[in-house]
Amino acid sequence: MKKAELVKKLLQISGFKELNPVQKEALKKGLLEGKNLVVFAPTASGKTLIAELAAVNTILNKKEKAVYMVPLVALANEKYDEFKKKYSQLGIKVALSVGDYDSSDPWLKNYDLIVLSNEKMDSLIRHGADWIKDIGLVVADEIHLLDQPERGPTLEITLTLLRKLVPKAQILALSATIKNAKELAKWLNANLVFSEWRPVKLYQGVCFPYRIKFLEKEGYELDENLPLEASLAKNTLSLRKQALFFVSTRRSAESLAEKLGKVTKEFLSRNERESLKKLADEVENVLEVPTKQCKRLARCIRSGTAFHHSGLLYRQRRLIEENFRKGLIKLIVATPSLAYGINLPSFRVVMRDLRRYYPGIGSVFIPILEVQQMLGRCGRPAYDRFGEGIILARSEEEADELIEHYIHGELEEIRSKLALEPVLRMHTLALIACEFCKSEKSLLDFFSKTFYAFQFGNIGIVEEKVLDILEDLVEWNFVVRKKERLRATRIGRRVSELYIDPLTAWHFINCLRKASKIKVEPFSFLQAISNTIEMKPLLSIRTGEFSELNEEIARREHLILQDIPSEWDLEFDDFLRSVKTALMFEAWINEATEDEILTRFRVAPGEFYGRRQIADWLVYSLQELALLLGLKELLKHIRKLRVRLEYGVKEELIPLVRLRNLGRIRARKLYDARITSLKKLREIPLESLARLIGPKIARSIKEQLGQLPKKFKGKQTTLG
Repeated sequence: MKKAELVKKLLQISGFKELNPVQKEALKKGLLEGKNLVVFAPTASGKTLIAELAAVNTILNKKEKAVYMVPLVALANEKYDEFKKKYSQLGIKVALSVGDYDSSDPWLKNYDLIVLSNEKMDSLIRHGADWIKDIGLVVADEIHLLDQPERGPTLEITLTLLRKLVPKAQILALSATIKNAKELAKWLNANLVFSEWRPVKLYQGVCFPYRIKFLEKEGYELDENLPLEASLAKNTLSLRKQALFFVSTRRSAESLAEKLGKVTKEFLSRNERESLKKLADEVENVLEVPTKQCKRLARCIRSGTAFHHSGLLYRQRRLIEENFRKGLIKLIVATPSLAYGINLPSFRVVMRDLRRYYPGIGSVFIPILEVQQMLGRCGRPAYDRFGEGIILARSEEEADELIEHYIHGELEEIRSKLALEPVLRMHTLALIACEFCKSEKSLLDFFSKTFYAFQFGNIGIVEEKVLDILEDLVEWNFVVRKKERLRATRIGRRVSELYIDPLTAWHFINCLRKASKIKVEPFSFLQAISNTIEMKPLLSIRTGEFSELNEEIARREHLILQDIPSEWDLEFDDFLRSVKTALMFEAWINEATEDEILTRFRVAPGEFYGRRQIADWLVYSLQELALLLGLKELLKHIRKLRVRLEYGVKEELIPLVRLRNLGRIRARKLYDARITSLKKLREIPLESLARLIGPKIARSIKEQLGQLPKKFKGKQTTLG
């Protein structure tokens, strides 16, 4: 397809008449000639379409694959849905690959545009996915997250690897504006596209009692009879607009959403109230048994507001986002996690909290870059001529200080976080295991090509840490050194594939060896997986819990697989937290509800689901290591635990919960009715089963057992 035709076709598919200034600049800088580009431009300036132009050009004209890397699974899902809807009409096969880090996903060979998380791309390289050689374009979205200790190093290593593995592939990095854009572009050997153009004008300002003051336009006077946030909400709604409020904590998000609901409900039409009631019922009943949080969220939604944070379940977050886009939900109060990439535009964004608490450091001001990222969510091209980004202040004096710092202040530079030891440990082993580096020299040469080395001019600190890590890997028998040659052992390769920290693997190996000599219980393995880097941050311990936890440790000392630290050791605090975290998982597998977990451990359903996913991966890793070590007698215990963690059931319910749609609540109901096995499920008549668990589920169960009578197939039949 000719380039002009390609551009015209993509504009048509995307619903645009012409390219905007940022997109035109990208074309001038060689976007469709395969040039590496780093695009720094405001939110909603059309960066994604630039990536789409490059991807379609790569796929249709070069007959190569395009990979689109993002930092978050939620963002990956959003991009996948968007690309699949748009480009299936061009015959382009779009795939999504996130999670399951122990697979090379060979099926991806048959797809053209692959959306994946940075970690999944790293994992696919480790597994030697053979289709990687066919990549012609690498898109790195939200490249400024190189600066984040949690996500940045993996992105940095993955980009460095891909530049080595597919040197001819085009690199396209996307981000909102950062200070050292030229430095990053130089590292990637890329042309820089830098723009401050936005499709919708952004007005930035501050709100203090009781005025909104903008730098470039007239402000607003607010209702002094309401609290400031509520008055600001009323002003937004009187303009018939929507707003995002950003606060620092989940508790604040929930509390403020409730308070704002008192204002919002006065602006709802009768039809909106009816629609919100249906939506609230759906959100409330996402779980089999709604939690207090589910009910609280539903109450907010009935009033036209919602809170949004990582403690919500994925389905709840999606419903909130979809209905905010539709205009049904008027105000969302969110923690900063919503700011990363998710396309949720709003007329107005309000930054209420500008400080964040860090353990061991205290409360500090959040970076200017992050505030600008959040304020950049303002303005929807389809609905607004302009957007308003507002920072809240307690007084006019503070307002002036905030303007100077956050609006006139210089953005921070992004800095490589590669020197963090856990990250180096994982990637050092991975580089040796996939035979990318076969000697100390080649290992250090690889790190000399990273952004860290480019930015700091040498890798002295990294080199020292890598050599120390190498000694540990050799001592743990994950790596063998023969003269100058480095080779991963069988277990070292497996640890790398499992995508866990080698230190965690060494901890697991020692725990498994002890487990083979004692009578273990599920708690033994739960505590072992809880005291790992992957499970951090562990649950915090409240005043009054220390004595209770010490009693648990004394009672279960014979079950604990690691050496118990002295209470004077630095490691003891983490050990205590790991015991509490293990007790949470134990409560779950003994059929505690999500609401009981929330009440007892203060872990919300969304966070708990995330922790269960990590726990599942760690238990799977335990299983794989036990297999390699020949400790087969432990496998049945570990496999049972994995199933129990997935479903949250005691051992006797395992045969029942594996049936689709049954769930642990209904499974317990059946078990209590003495239907304790698949054999007894086959024996019970359909009508009797329907009375216990409902006709729809009963039909599904009988269908799975191959017993559904013909008269019930393909047709809804009411059972008396």
